[in-house]
Amino acid sequence: MKARVLVSLLVFLSGLLQASAQADTLQLTIAYDNATGYNRSSFKHWIDTDKDGCNTRAEVLIEEAVAKPKIGANCKLTGGKWLSSYDGKTITNASLLDVDHMVPLAEAWRSGAWEWSAKKRQDYANDLEDSRALIAVTLSTNRSKGDKDPAKWMPLIGQCNYVSNWIAIKWRYDLTVDVAEANILKSFITTCRITNAVIGEATSTPTPVSTPTPVSTPTPVSTPTPVSTPIPVSTPTPVSTPTPVSTPTPVSTPTPVSTPTPVSTPTPVRTPTPVSTPTPETSTSTNTGTVTPGAFCAPAGATGVSKTGVSYTCKTSPTDIRNRWRQ
Repeated sequence: MKARVLVSLLVFLSGLLQASAQADTLQLTIAYDNATGYNRSSFKHWIDTDKDGCNTRAEVLIEEAVAKPKIGANCKLTGGKWLSSYDGKTITNASLLDVDHMVPLAEAWRSGAWEWSAKKRQDYANDLEDSRALIAVTLSTNRSKGDKDPAKWMPLIGQCNYVSNWIAIKWRYDLTVDVAEANILKSFITTCRITNAVIGEATSTPTPVSTPTPVSTPTPVSTPTPVSTPIPVSTPTPVSTPTPVSTPTPVSTPTPVSTPTPVSTPTPVRTPTPVSTPTPETSTSTNTGTVTPGAFCAPAGATGVSKTGVSYTCKTSPTDIRNRWRQ
């Protein structure tokens, strides 16, 4: 890890030397983002690559400290000092720093990492070989940046350096740029006089980068099945709809004839039912010369006396239209 900066410089210089021998120096391809399927867990990170007890985050903090922290048990860092390049703030507490992926994991996914192997995503998320890939910055600036590209977010200071590093990491991992991102990068390439970067022109060919998702769109292949559904041959079943001939069942709808049941509401129509009410039961009680309170009786208006000597009359009540012996 102590040789990280030197190794990174050598990697960068070798890249420049190689690029200088090519026509396409740090050339980025324009393509549509693939915004589906991202999950942060797809990029396993903060691992201890060299098994020295310090994970990737700690290694970055140790290397980027302008005043080295003390390294305790389980790689606990105390003391130290850092300069956040996004806002120029000096931090003396490692817990107040985030280690930012220059090109955020979600942006990397959208730009091509969606088709990488799990191993390559892990290597990307823990890249200690290029010092531009991971950078210690204040919590607030990293949270503000989120997964945005330069078209949507820029640091408060050092924007030319930020754009240069962004292009270098995108080129290093062969990641694409979307149209808005390409436009802002082009303007900074000119303003910042970045001479070793080229942004390709947008064409229709880059679109296949996002076409993996439209591969699912061939679901229209399933739509032809609805073409089979147009088995309007089944639609002639509406010929069976002449079952509306059965609809004459609405003849049964003369159930509204049952609505004349409101005619039954003239409860008097139901009063004859007392005739069906076994008045014989009441007559048996009247034949004895005594009446049973509450028993059915006839005719209406007849009187009688119960066994206890109480007088009763054969009549209806507000809640019962049948004649019973009532007081």
